[in-house]
Amino acid sequence: MEKEETDDPLRKLIDHGNSFISRYYSHYEESAPILEGCGEPLVELLVRQARLMSMATPDHDLIKRRLDDILSASYNKFYAYLYKDLPPCWRLLYTEAAILKFWVLVFEWARSRQPELIRKRVWDKMEWEDFELNTPARREEVHEIKARFEKQPKGTPSRNLGSAMWHQLMQFSMRTEVGGVHVRRSREASSRVRERLQEWQRRNEQEDGQQGPEQQQQKREREEELLNDMVKTLDLALILAGGGGKHDEIHGYVALLEKAASLPSNDNSPDKISSKPSESETPRQDPSLGRTRTTSLTQPPTKRARLSLPPPTNPSSTIDGWLPLNASGELVGPVAISDEPPVNTQQQTPIITQKSPNWSSHPSFSPYEPFTPPVTSPIPRLPSPSLTTFQSHLSSPTPQPLILTSLVPSWPALAAHPWSKPSYLLSRTFSGRRLIPVEIGRSYVDEGWSQKILPFSEFLSTYITSPSESKGYLAQHQLFAQLPQLRSDITIPDLCYTSPANRPDGTPELEEPMLNAWFGPPGTITPLHTDPYHNLLVQVVGRKYVRLYPPGADVKRRGEEAGVDMGNTAAFDVGVLEGWDEATGEGGDEEEKEFKRLEYVDCILEPGETLYIPVGWWHYVRGLSVSFSVSFWWN
Repeated sequence: MEKEETDDPLRKLIDHGNSFISRYYSHYEESAPILEGCGEPLVELLVRQARLMSMATPDHDLIKRRLDDILSASYNKFYAYLYKDLPPCWRLLYTEAAILKFWVLVFEWARSRQPELIRKRVWDKMEWEDFELNTPARREEVHEIKARFEKQPKGTPSRNLGSAMWHQLMQFSMRTEVGGVHVRRSREASSRVRERLQEWQRRNEQEDGQQGPEQQQQKREREEELLNDMVKTLDLALILAGGGGKHDEIHGYVALLEKAASLPSNDNSPDKISSKPSESETPRQDPSLGRTRTTSLTQPPTKRARLSLPPPTNPSSTIDGWLPLNASGELVGPVAISDEPPVNTQQQTPIITQKSPNWSSHPSFSPYEPFTPPVTSPIPRLPSPSLTTFQSHLSSPTPQPLILTSLVPSWPALAAHPWSKPSYLLSRTFSGRRLIPVEIGRSYVDEGWSQKILPFSEFLSTYITSPSESKGYLAQHQLFAQLPQLRSDITIPDLCYTSPANRPDGTPELEEPMLNAWFGPPGTITPLHTDPYHNLLVQVVGRKYVRLYPPGADVKRRGEEAGVDMGNTAAFDVGVLEGWDEATGEGGDEEEKEFKRLEYVDCILEPGETLYIPVGWWHYVRGLSVSFSVSFWWN
């Protein structure tokens, strides 16, 4: 029996939640010194919700409202400080409230899928909290009621069992004498117990009585809504608050939830539940993950225009995405978050199992290229150099760009775990439920450019696999700190552990390479700009056109725009000057003519190839087809 409970993913999830709530005070003590900076009222409100959750019959709706209040209050504080000066307590408070909200949603979801698991939890809580079990005789009688309930045949409808047990407990709660021992029970205490039991009996009868097709469909829709809310709550803690230093904890909760969600909800018999998750449900861990992932989602230097908007009042409707910053480190411009549920991909996305691990039969992204620029000054290509050879190249006075054709041949993302297959990516993102920050627009310097957070499946269906007039681009996002399932499909090239001779003044030294993901449809553009780090840009899916100008090129820089320092971005649009794109403003002045005479090198980066971009080089990047790239910054 013990093994059965341990192997059941849903029971394991519930047990983990019960343990978390029961141990919350010891868990809280670790965070208390940091949370003190948020003020006693908010912290006390947080702890009070954990206390309410430990009760036998908690009011989940009230607890969720209070936790949403805490999320909103802590989120709004992100706008009161420069991000680099934001006190850690606010990120931690947001994360703590999100984790508590996640467990509230878990208990609601589990009650719908396997009501008996939650009833057992209610019994365990009610046994000691709602009754005055202050004598051995009284405790013995309660255990007898529980034993009679548990000895019933498994085929007995849970509705009948629940009603019988609640009826006996209601009678028990009104007694003032058991076995000749006098037990004082106030009318108020007895009435409170009866009210709670009656409420739970009503809920049980409602849950067990939903037998019709329409009710079953409503039940499935509600379960899916709760599942999406659980994933959303944890992902916002990762994206918005940087995980509050609790990455491993949150990743573990998502993994438990994904295993539990793989079970059918229409058969609540524990002995019929498979305990073996499929390959697609088991996160693959990379031994180097612990070394390469930092304690938070590091904020890269800004090179995007940010919309200067007032802070939102409700983080459930708008959030600032991955905290857009200007050059001074100020948080500006909230990001809209999609209220649409993840796209249902169950019909078009085959589920991989241990019997079907081969992705070769699954369709790939389209290789269609609406437009392919000519390459006029090719960048040299060579196989993967040795560390010594590459170090010598870096140590030269002016290291040049290189294309390395065989640096990452063994990446699983290129073969066994193909990122070129939509179905594989969906399987690694909780069937597309995981949230990602998306830039909406052709380029971050275009008018009307915006940011939005979407479920991965919605991003795929809206911008990648279906034609769309607008562009959606997952750009410069530390996706692999958020989704370790994808991080295990790549490895950091050894070349990132070389020592460049030159580093721009004021640029902090990176302890580990910084990884960013770039995923979008044809026509996405990163305008001409410079970065303060050396860069290895690895092309995994599709093709990209890249043009580079040396650091000494006389490139006119953009200035401050809407309070954002855009000095690392060129004032000219390469695509417009070359006639590839329509002009969005006036052109043809003498400065543009001078710019067109500047020397550059360019290339088309193929899948499996790596482009080395030396620090300080101006580079313009254009997606030719559906494209997925990974950049590694190091210094």
